Amino acid sequence: MILIYKTVWMRLQKILLLLVFSIGICDAYAQNKLINPLDGKLLLSANYGELRSMHFHSGIDLKIGGKPGAKVYAVDDACVYRLSVSPYGYGNCVYLKHSDGNITVYGHLQKFNTVLANFIKTEQYKRKSFAIDTVFTEAVFKVKRGEIIGFAGNSGGSFGPHLHFEIRDSLNVPINPIPKFYDITDNIPPTIKALTIFTVDSFMNVGFKRITQEIPFKNLKGKHNISKTVETESPAFFGIEAFDNVTETYNKLGIRKIHVSLDNTVIFSCFIDSVAFEKSRYINSLQAYDLLINENRNVIKTFVEQGNNLNKYKNVVNTGIIEINDSLMHSVSITLEDDYKNKSVLNFNIKAKKKSDKNKFVNHQKSNCVEWKSGSAILNEGAGLIIKPETFYDNVYIELKKSDTVASNFSAVYFVNLHSAAAHKPFDIVIKAKVADSLRNKVVIGELRNGKLSAVNAKYFMGFVNAKISSTAYYFVAVDTLSPLVTPKFKNSEDLRKQTGLKVKIEDNLSGIQKYAGYIDGEWALFEYDAKNKMLIYEFDSKRIVRNKKHSLKLVVSDSKNNTAVFESSFVW
Repeated sequence: MILIYKTVWMRLQKILLLLVFSIGICDAYAQNKLINPLDGKLLLSANYGELRSMHFHSGIDLKIGGKPGAKVYAVDDACVYRLSVSPYGYGNCVYLKHSDGNITVYGHLQKFNTVLANFIKTEQYKRKSFAIDTVFTEAVFKVKRGEIIGFAGNSGGSFGPHLHFEIRDSLNVPINPIPKFYDITDNIPPTIKALTIFTVDSFMNVGFKRITQEIPFKNLKGKHNISKTVETESPAFFGIEAFDNVTETYNKLGIRKIHVSLDNTVIFSCFIDSVAFEKSRYINSLQAYDLLINENRNVIKTFVEQGNNLNKYKNVVNTGIIEINDSLMHSVSITLEDDYKNKSVLNFNIKAKKKSDKNKFVNHQKSNCVEWKSGSAILNEGAGLIIKPETFYDNVYIELKKSDTVASNFSAVYFVNLHSAAAHKPFDIVIKAKVADSLRNKVVIGELRNGKLSAVNAKYFMGFVNAKISSTAYYFVAVDTLSPLVTPKFKNSEDLRKQTGLKVKIEDNLSGIQKYAGYIDGEWALFEYDAKNKMLIYEFDSKRIVRNKKHSLKLVVSDSKNNTAVFESSFVW
């Protein structure tokens, strides 16, 4: 009996030891967070989900001290999954795939490490292209946790030196790297700048929003009660203008969590924890688009439009619209929360007031009312708009008017007015035009918006010109027959032996730069295209050109309408 007892006890001890050991392993694994991709503290200049133009910020931006060149490290063991070089977007970018299927992204690099840089340069010369995008189906390059993969910079669509860092799950959906993977000191609650109250008018089932009340605050943080009862017309919904701070950086960051309660019942919640790229444009429905384009304000709406498929909303009652049909006071509580559970709460009482006729939309034409799910065609004197279903987030009223303005020899000028509605996807404009046969492959649609002229690529077909548009503006048919302008930043035959490279500025008046090629001594040469500064840059390469010699230079630059400029010069290096 004693022997049996000892045997059972020994087995129990082994089981307990294994259990403790397993718990220890799991706990150690849980604590094994990704390392900092930079030296020093993790300092945010932008957070995940921040409101950007036409998209949510898909990662975090990390400070590097204002100067390019900071070392960038692999946050864990991985294989290089993708390498891309582009004059736009993420610029020089490394994508690493880890054993758990997650992908980490390192964007706007100044340069890659030596191994990756040599591979990139070889590929660029092989393809005769500065811009390349390579996805690896095999583990060609493996990196270790803490290994340098590049150096932070300002390449692509960046307007200041920093590291753009992302974590994407196995389905390529970007997720918030904080707080799951990183610890950041933060005891600052979000800041509320203003409360906006919108009322909803309706005409023929077309909803219109207009501001009825604006309540500004001076850096409201923490809990705040509005002592005076807020009166509003009904139905109504709210807009919150706010930002977040993180201890030690104090940059204005985005708001990711918001909750609204009416009489102690949650009627709206939104949590931007992960947004697939195909859903990112729904940002135009989350925020009050009219205030964005007219006043440059980022105001989050607590109202979900019919065509808003962001799927980051919860507990939404009546699409977030409040209808007050009595004379009683009702309590409202709006809570903003950051990644570290710092909260700001705004409490106030609200009651309905008599509806006013002031500022209502009147005299709408039925034919110009577009239901979001149906689409429509709007015609007016030689022009038309073709709008497919689900182009807009809600029902809208759109005007197409022929203007008295004369700005084109090829067509009349038309004013398209979306009344501050946001288009989720472009729609067609078709304009009747008289264009000579020799110019029909040069047509564009001129777009005049806020005093700025640009061009939309277009096609001519049987007396009409068609293009995709998405904004309120004046539109007309034009032709682009001018070649790009090429301006060197050095003199012909100049001695550049004390310099590391040469620069040439390239610009186009309408359709935009489409392609370019540079040749030195008759051989294709790698010119980096810095699109934001309209500059081509060649770094002298002693492996490809001879020192202490005069060299010939030829640049061929074309725009989107195949107008081509050929520039020839020489230099000494």
